[in-house]
Amino acid sequence: MGTLAIGTAKSLSVKCLSEVSWHDNARMRLDVREAGGLSVDQFDVKWTPENAAGVSALVSVTAGDGRTWRILMDVGWDVAYMDAVFRREGVDRLLADGNIDFVYVTHEHVDHFWGLPAVLKYRPDVKLMIPAGFSARSKELLAASGHKGEVVEMPPGPHLLFPGCATVTFDQPIFLKTHGEQVLYVNVEGKGIVTITGCCHPGVLGLLGYAKEHFEGFTAFHGVYGGLHISPFEEWGPPQEEVLDKLQAFGVRKFACNHCTGETAVKKMRERGMPVLPGTARNGSKSNLYPGNGDTVEF
Repeated sequence: MGTLAIGTAKSLSVKCLSEVSWHDNARMRLDVREAGGLSVDQFDVKWTPENAAGVSALVSVTAGDGRTWRILMDVGWDVAYMDAVFRREGVDRLLADGNIDFVYVTHEHVDHFWGLPAVLKYRPDVKLMIPAGFSARSKELLAASGHKGEVVEMPPGPHLLFPGCATVTFDQPIFLKTHGEQVLYVNVEGKGIVTITGCCHPGVLGLLGYAKEHFEGFTAFHGVYGGLHISPFEEWGPPQEEVLDKLQAFGVRKFACNHCTGETAVKKMRERGMPVLPGTARNGSKSNLYPGNGDTVEF
């Protein structure tokens, strides 16, 4: 496979709408364990309703041609929770006024996808971009949600979205009987590549390595935003230390990591002097060690 020329974008900002998937880790793990473990279908788990929250971000990119794009990345889980988030952050108005260019679902896990009705309440015909590999049951959920707009299923590999921004679909199985995850890459003029991820199931090292290998004119890694899935349940040991060793070698200038990165991982990154941006710990986020709910990162 050859390299992809993605051009450059003039600016990039990411607002974390919500990085809280669920409120209690122990309750979530118990729900999965009682259903039979991580190999079961997510639709067969008896999820605890009051534990659900959701993950979502608003990505704003001024492309190389001067046009500004607004992308709603992921739509969360609990519909009432996400509706409150969207109203708090003004996303309801952006949707209703047609100022969201498309909804970008990184993968089909409950905390990133099941909150779709909270979006469609304001814009039922919004364009939806999903990665190839969505299960039949997820597609049934999509059809039943009342969506009336275009659905674009992105095949594996890299695809140019607009000048300065590309998407890559990683074709791989993920736990809870799901498959495929897509990731945004923005090449900020004079700064370098920023990776914007939902859950990083392909692995943060794989995401960064992919950019070096497949993007024409790669110069540097300017930033990383999103869940890095290093210690999602605060597990720590030699494997996680090895990930940080290799991650540090990439020379990323800004880490805006949250969600499934794990607070333990963020603390370890800070101890190493890695450039992790802080947050405000408001609107339900549990720590100011990383950008959380309502925080905006300018890249």
